[in-house]
Amino acid sequence: MKRLTTVALLMILSICVFASAVTESKAQERGLINVNVGTTAVIEKAVQGEYNYDMLSSGVSQIPLVRQDGNGTFHPLAASFSTADAKTWTYTVTEGLTWSDGVPVTAEDILFTLVYEDANGSANLVSQTSSDGKVTQAKYSSYEISADHRSISLTLGSANVRELTNMTSFRIIPEHLYSDGEVTEADARVSCGPFVLESFDPASGTITFGVNTYYPSKPAVDKVVYHLFGNEDTMYMALMNGDIDFTFIYSSGTGADYLEVLEKNENVSVLSYSASNAPCVLAFNNTGSVFSDENLRKAISFALDYEKIVSYAGGSSAKVANTGFVPESTVGYRETEKLATDLEKAASYMEKAGYTKNEAGKFVDKDGKEFSFSLTYRLDKSQQVTAAELVKTSLEAFGINVVLDGLDSASYNAKTSNKFSNNNVSFEASLFGFTSAGMSMMNGLGTIYVDKNHAVQGGCQVTDPQFKSALEKMAGAQSIEEYYEGASDMQDFYSQKTPLIALYWSSMNFAVSSRFTGYQIDNVFGLNNVETWFNLKENHR
Repeated sequence: MKRLTTVALLMILSICVFASAVTESKAQERGLINVNVGTTAVIEKAVQGEYNYDMLSSGVSQIPLVRQDGNGTFHPLAASFSTADAKTWTYTVTEGLTWSDGVPVTAEDILFTLVYEDANGSANLVSQTSSDGKVTQAKYSSYEISADHRSISLTLGSANVRELTNMTSFRIIPEHLYSDGEVTEADARVSCGPFVLESFDPASGTITFGVNTYYPSKPAVDKVVYHLFGNEDTMYMALMNGDIDFTFIYSSGTGADYLEVLEKNENVSVLSYSASNAPCVLAFNNTGSVFSDENLRKAISFALDYEKIVSYAGGSSAKVANTGFVPESTVGYRETEKLATDLEKAASYMEKAGYTKNEAGKFVDKDGKEFSFSLTYRLDKSQQVTAAELVKTSLEAFGINVVLDGLDSASYNAKTSNKFSNNNVSFEASLFGFTSAGMSMMNGLGTIYVDKNHAVQGGCQVTDPQFKSALEKMAGAQSIEEYYEGASDMQDFYSQKTPLIALYWSSMNFAVSSRFTGYQIDNVFGLNNVETWFNLKENHR
C-alpha cells in the first residue's frame, strides 16, 4: 500500500484542478440527479463500433438484447426471449422501444445487425472463410420474422442451452440509418437505451448522456457523465475526494492495490460479488512451442507459489484456484483438485520431459542447454506486471529461466490472438485476463480462449481430441443436464492436461460513492448497467 499512498500524494495537485471542474458542473445542475463515473478506457470518437465506447455505452445507450444479473439469471432488456428446444430462440422487441431519433425498433433491426456483422467478418447467417482457408460455419441455419415485425425466431445450427450468454453483449443497430452504407457520426450515435449521448468533449475528457425521451420508462438518474482518466491513480483519488461516484473498467472491479485505502475513506463503500471471470491466467501455447509437451505444463503448475501470487497480485478477495480452471460461479462448475505447490512433482515432470538439474540448480536438456521460455504480458495491466514478476521468481528459484516479454496492448494482441495475429499466435506462455462475457461465450468455460479454431481468441491453440470431445458434448447438449456432463468433461481436461492455469480466483469488488444506494451488479458490465440507473437513490445526510 506504500505505492498507492506515495502516488496519491503526488497526484493531489492535478486532482484539485479536476475537482474544481466537477464541482462547478454540479453547481450548474443543482437539483438534478447526476452520476459521475470514472474510467481509464481510451475513447477517441464515441461512436458505435469503437470497442471501448461500445463497452461503456452498453450500460446506458447501446443496450444489449438481454442482461444477466450478478446471480447469473437472465432478464429481458431490448427484447424478451423464449425457446422450446434450445435450438430455435425467439426474441421479441420490448414494447414501446424506440430509437433515439423517434423511429420504432423492429425485429428487422435485429436481422439487419446480424447481416451487417456478417459483412464485417462474423458468421451469423453466412459462413466465413479466413485468408488461410479456415471455415467458420454460420451460427444460424434459418430465421423467421413475425407478422407484427416485433419478433424474430433464430434457429441455431445445433441446440445451445446457453445461447442467451451470447446475447448479453449483442447490440442492435438501426437499419434505417445503416442500410444505405453511408453512416455519419450522428447516425452512429443513435441508440435505443434509456440514455442518449449528449456530448463528447475530448479536451475535458467527458462523455455526457442525458435521458432518451423515447425510452418506454424514465430512469431515476437525469444524467450520466463519464470522466476519462489517463491512469487509475488519479481516478481513485477522484473517487476518494467525492468527485466521481464509481468507476468503470470493463470486466474488472476495483484494483486490489487500491481497495484497502478506499475502504477506509468515509466517502466510499465497497460492494462485492462472486466473479465469473478469470482475472489472471497463465496460458500456454499448446501448439508450435515448447509447451506442446504436457509434462512441461504440469511442471510449471506444480512449481508456482500460488500463495504469494494470491497475496501480491490478487489481493484480499483472491484465493487459490482449482485445476479445473473455471471459477465456482460458472454454470456447470464442479469441484476439482486445488492448485498447490509441489516441487518434487514439478521436478518429476521435468524429468519426464527430458530435463535434469545441473550443478548450478538449473534444468538442462541432454545437451546441457538450460530450459528457458518467454512470458508475454501487458505493460499497461498492473496485475499482469506483478504476476509476471512473481511467476519468474517462483520458476527461477525452482530452476527454470523465464524471459519477461512485456508489451503494449497492440503488440500483445498481435502475439496472443488469432484475430490480431492473422492466425499466427506466436507466444510461448502468456498472461491473460479473461472477461466474464468471454468466459461465457459460445459454449462457455473459457473455451473460446483455448480452442485453436476460434476465429478471434484461441490463444492456447489447443487441438487435443479430449478437448474437442468435451466441446462437442457441450455444443450438442439438448438439456442443461447434458450440458453439465460436457462441462464436467471439460474441467477434467483442464485438470488433467493443464493447457492453462487460473493463477487465482477473486470476488469482484467495486468501490462506490456512499452518497448513493441502489447500485445493481450486472454479470458482464458490472455497475455500469441499466438497472443501476433505475434504482439509484441519493442518501440524505
